[in-house]
Amino acid sequence: MILETLAIANTIASFAGASAEANQREAEYAKNRIAAASARDLKIQSLNARMLQEGEAAAAQKQQLAIAALKKEERAKVAAGEAGVSGQGVDALVDQFETARLRGVTTVNAQTKALRNQIEMEKMGVTAEAINRINSFPRGQQPNFLTYALKGASQLYGIKSEKAFQADTASRLTALEASIPQIPSLPPVPAFSPFPQE
Repeated sequence: MILETLAIANTIASFAGASAEANQREAEYAKNRIAAASARDLKIQSLNARMLQEGEAAAAQKQQLAIAALKKEERAKVAAGEAGVSGQGVDALVDQFETARLRGVTTVNAQTKALRNQIEMEKMGVTAEAINRINSFPRGQQPNFLTYALKGASQLYGIKSEKAFQADTASRLTALEASIPQIPSLPPVPAFSPFPQE
């Protein structure tokens, strides 16, 4: 009965150990997942801040282009007015300044759009890194109770089979000993001595 109790206790202890190990692995997985998500969030916040700064810089650059174009237009109009010149030549000169401003704005817009696309792709890369980091860490998998129950039952069966085998062997030995005829006892043999005895 002691062996059976030990086998059951061993099975329960094995299951409890495997369950505790699975819980620990799951806790480590959760900790890794939180760390990966936090790192991802920080990187994305940094990229968002960069995008805002670049957007503000682009807006300032467009404003500078507009101010420069207005100054040139007004200077050209004032100079033409002082010289007494007007007409299509002056209008064409003023239009050139506006065209230059619009080209500059278009260039700034294209650069800003390209930068935003690049930052969005970097965000996707950061997210992919976080997912890979999370998926690279194994999760804790709870042990199957049925597997351990079958293992325990198998051990109990093995113990009972061993006991039955030992009992059967003992009864066969007893039967075999009983069936062997007894050899009569022989008288004791005197001790031999090379020296004559007195």
